[in-house]
Amino acid sequence: MPPGAYGGPGTPPPFFPPPAGQPPRGSNRGLLIALLGGGGLVLVVVIALVLAFTVFKEDKMTPSERLAATATSVSTARALTLKGTFSGGGDTLQGELKVTKGGRAAGQVSWDGDNVTMLSADDKLFVKAPKSYWSSKVTSTSAMLKDGDQWGRVSSSDLSLDVDKDLTPAALARVLRTTSVYKSTLKETKATVQGRKALRIGTTSVTFYVTDSETPELLRYESSFPRVQMDVTAHSAASATTTVGEMRAMMGELKDSFDSEARVTLVDTKKGLCTTNSSGCRVRGQFRPSSVASGPTKVEIKFKLTAGSTTGRSLGDCTTSINVSSTSPTWAECRVTSGAWSSWSRSGETRYYTQAQYRVQGATESEIQGLQSGLDRE
Repeated sequence: MPPGAYGGPGTPPPFFPPPAGQPPRGSNRGLLIALLGGGGLVLVVVIALVLAFTVFKEDKMTPSERLAATATSVSTARALTLKGTFSGGGDTLQGELKVTKGGRAAGQVSWDGDNVTMLSADDKLFVKAPKSYWSSKVTSTSAMLKDGDQWGRVSSSDLSLDVDKDLTPAALARVLRTTSVYKSTLKETKATVQGRKALRIGTTSVTFYVTDSETPELLRYESSFPRVQMDVTAHSAASATTTVGEMRAMMGELKDSFDSEARVTLVDTKKGLCTTNSSGCRVRGQFRPSSVASGPTKVEIKFKLTAGSTTGRSLGDCTTSINVSSTSPTWAECRVTSGAWSSWSRSGETRYYTQAQYRVQGATESEIQGLQSGLDRE
């Protein structure tokens, strides 16, 4: 049979194997697709694991670390808004107080049951309250009380709660840090405060409610000593502008305040200054203050004339003022002009009595400027 010729009829064509070393066509492409497909799957799995670890990573901050972080946050506050109950010594305040980092405090509170506005700064304490409040607090019958709400200066020792020691940002930060060292006794549970999710962390004597975040905020503070239960809002320097402005305005109002502790005595009166058949009477008296402030202090004097006795019918009154710088006696004078005096002086009666009331300035201009300057320097 000739070379290359096929066999006879019915014989299949011969099979020629491919040359040695050459894979079948299409085998490389399949292997490459398989490798790429497997590598892509691995890459997707790795990315998913990284994202899951990043997004769903649990916060591992311990209660102790959380309190320490909260202390750092609170310590940088310019001011705090505190709402709740504050007790110290024999006093209890209920309401809202704004406290600056320098220990100045102001707010509307119920103080042992009396609704007042309080201002505490630089070891000076002022209360704004109606006449009914002051009538029960001022013991001198010669003190002159005006109608309506009025600022009065009281002794700083009247308030046993130490704001600077217990309620400033630094004070709360100190308690937070002190509590954070009791790692084995700290208890942590979930809670809700001021409408926000929080963590309740504390011991048997002190409890803090803080936000569940990397930079936790203090939302509430409860303590057995001092006895406090209060919601807390910390203000940065920018957000405290309104609080500082309100406190500064209160300090400005003290120009019309009076000193509820001060005492002034009428030591002498000038006789023979009034005549019969006259339309008015000139009155003059000498007054001695029991103490004076750091600078010249204004004392408002109100003279009152009565017929026949100290409880007789009123013949009129007049008001004047003096400035005192020492406890030496100072003269004050004004003129009573009234229809009652004019009628009485023509009645033939000759006996009348001079009485006086006083109102000592609660804060001098220099003291007010000092309070405001101290607030601005914080």
